[in-house]
Amino acid sequence: MSRSKAEAPMPLVELTDANLLARARLGDGAAFELIVRRHNRALFRAARGVLDDESRAQEAVQEAYFSAFKHMDSYQERASLKTWLTRIVVNQAISIQRRQHSEVSLDEKVIFLAYSQSAGGQTMAPMDGHCSYGGSSPPEMAASQQEMKHLLEAAIRRLPETYRSVFMLRAVEGMSVIDSAFCLGLSENVVKKRLSRARVMLRKDLEQQAKSQASDTFEFAGKHCDAVTAHVMAELTRWGMIKPV
Repeated sequence: MSRSKAEAPMPLVELTDANLLARARLGDGAAFELIVRRHNRALFRAARGVLDDESRAQEAVQEAYFSAFKHMDSYQERASLKTWLTRIVVNQAISIQRRQHSEVSLDEKVIFLAYSQSAGGQTMAPMDGHCSYGGSSPPEMAASQQEMKHLLEAAIRRLPETYRSVFMLRAVEGMSVIDSAFCLGLSENVVKKRLSRARVMLRKDLEQQAKSQASDTFEFAGKHCDAVTAHVMAELTRWGMIKPV
């Protein structure tokens, strides 16, 4: 008897991170690849804040995946997979930074962030979206939007570094206070205070202009996403972690 529609397997892209990780532990290459593509953008943003250099940030993302996949059994789901990976990439980025400078602490080096609403408002929805296979920007994107994007990024860079990491995780990625504190090695009260202070420091008029442009900042798609994914997959295959089809 043929299988009914109700018994048909769920498409891979619809699986939760936990289910994908379970399949990855069995050597499923497609599961590994989807995990990487699903989290590339968030991890790159985290690394980019610590490392003010795209190539080193990309290196940090790749090394974070290698570390995570080598120690998959240590993940116990007390935090989401995204939170666990973010903590790893932050630490990896700091490690890379320490190789460039004599002393760098987690509290001194922070994550590059995008945008939040005005001081009295709610944090914006997370800039979700996995990296895509195509690398081109929408053709209808106007020059004024690109200019606004650059203005926003410049304004963000003027924020004191202490506050950027909290904004990235809370406002951009939509992480909870608890998860943000875990990733940054801070107390929950410090996370709340820094988020509030960072909002006040951003000029109100720039916030209003930047609101609609925030999802385009610090993109990590196309060739960058493909490069990280290809490198990670090649290494996992070389290590024998992916079973041949």
